[in-house]
Amino acid sequence: MMRSTAPRSGKFHNSSVVILIICLMISATTTQVSGESYLYSYTNQGVIDVSAPPSYLTDKVHTSTSLGVELVQPEDMTTDKHGNFYICDAGANSIYVFDNGFKWIRTIDRFERPLLGEGTETFSKPEGIFVDDSGKLFVADTGNSRVVIMDQAGSNVTILKDPQIQTDILDDGFQFIPRKLLVDSSGRLFVLCKNVFDGILQFSESGKFIGFIGSNRVVPSAIELIWKKIMSEEQKGKLSSFVPVEYTNFSLDHQGFIYAVTSVMNVNSPIRRLNPSGNDVLVRNPINGSLEVAGDVLYVGYSNYSEVITGPSSFVDITNDDFGNYFVLDGKRGRVFGYDPDGNMLFVFGNIGTRQEGSFESPSAIQYIDGSIMVLDRTLCQVITFKPTEYAKLIQSAMQAYFDQRYEESVRLWKQILKRNSYFDLAYVKAGYGLYRLESYKEAMEYFKKANVKSGYSKAYQEYKNVWLNTHFDNIALSLLITAVILAITAIVHSRYVKLKKIRRKVPEGEERSV
Repeated sequence: MMRSTAPRSGKFHNSSVVILIICLMISATTTQVSGESYLYSYTNQGVIDVSAPPSYLTDKVHTSTSLGVELVQPEDMTTDKHGNFYICDAGANSIYVFDNGFKWIRTIDRFERPLLGEGTETFSKPEGIFVDDSGKLFVADTGNSRVVIMDQAGSNVTILKDPQIQTDILDDGFQFIPRKLLVDSSGRLFVLCKNVFDGILQFSESGKFIGFIGSNRVVPSAIELIWKKIMSEEQKGKLSSFVPVEYTNFSLDHQGFIYAVTSVMNVNSPIRRLNPSGNDVLVRNPINGSLEVAGDVLYVGYSNYSEVITGPSSFVDITNDDFGNYFVLDGKRGRVFGYDPDGNMLFVFGNIGTRQEGSFESPSAIQYIDGSIMVLDRTLCQVITFKPTEYAKLIQSAMQAYFDQRYEESVRLWKQILKRNSYFDLAYVKAGYGLYRLESYKEAMEYFKKANVKSGYSKAYQEYKNVWLNTHFDNIALSLLITAVILAITAIVHSRYVKLKKIRRKVPEGEERSV
């Protein structure tokens, strides 16, 4: 079974997929949509896709008209600690600043460097924007091959370019073409560059190049490895699939770790969480036991129809909340995947090319703000805000209750979720562990069994057995004692009976037996 553009199309043939797509296009309206919701269930027979209630719905669509500026090709967006929004428009060579209600404040499209005598300068196709806690702006001025650092007024400008002259790590032919950037709490600058496959460039607070972190290497398949063994050196030299791949985007979480994504599947993981040393520490411990945290698990591998989107998810951006959950944007099918800290898929929403309000054409950036999720679309020139449904809020509340060790409340909430979505394996497991913490082991076993989680069931069964033995120990001990006494008395009686029988056999026939 494979998943295609329509979330449940794994159950149809290719011709049915095309018919379904045509029907969706014909019936397109301007109603609030977020794409069909679904999840994956892992059974003994394999992976299946199951329906799920809507998790996020379109709340607002901010267009050029409502924003008050003419967006051309918006590539990136971010926020500052005051709630202001910043949009980086590569087509307009500008940075737009809005308040928390998306009311336009100002446009930054030029800056002065009078101390250097260079006069007024402008941006050229900027693709990345970041604002640190002090309000300082960092712009990936892609077309000019540099990073521009300035204050909110557009002054006190610092230019970072040509890092190869600072170090022997980079050769003279290295091209510094920054696309995305961020700054951690220590002031270190991290930059994603075009056509750089060695990882993320790291700069000190003073702008000195330090080195690379988080090299993202390709994992070749078994067939590719076999072919590589029999290829000539010239053929091997033409191979591009064995070199590291570049990240497409990244974000910083509340603990200072970097979440980075790549657009290809044949890597160790298309989603990584990098610690300060650059090591991948993303937890991949979902309830189903798989190590896949990669978006769509079922999809169409190939098709003769151009309308059908094939291949795995292709991530373009990632964001996260303060509880360890993260949200990944798939640019290929316009879907947002939500995961918990263990790598369990919480929900999926979004679609592409349906002409409905809230759908995407070419999503480029995602941002999580106070429970809402915002997606920037470079083609539609829109910022679309999605609000969580009651179903999504229940999931967040249930997870938070468990995290705060409010197990009774957590179990109650997970049971409410299961009334809305009986296919949600994670809800069974979380309810099971909540019941386990409450020492309701028998009921916990029932929930683990429904989710086919053998490890949880075994743990609950062991505790249930221990509790049963402790509860019934007195009765068991008394029963064993009575049984032992009965057996002892029986043995004594039997022994005397045997002796008496032997004595009777020794008395000669016809003689009286003495008493």
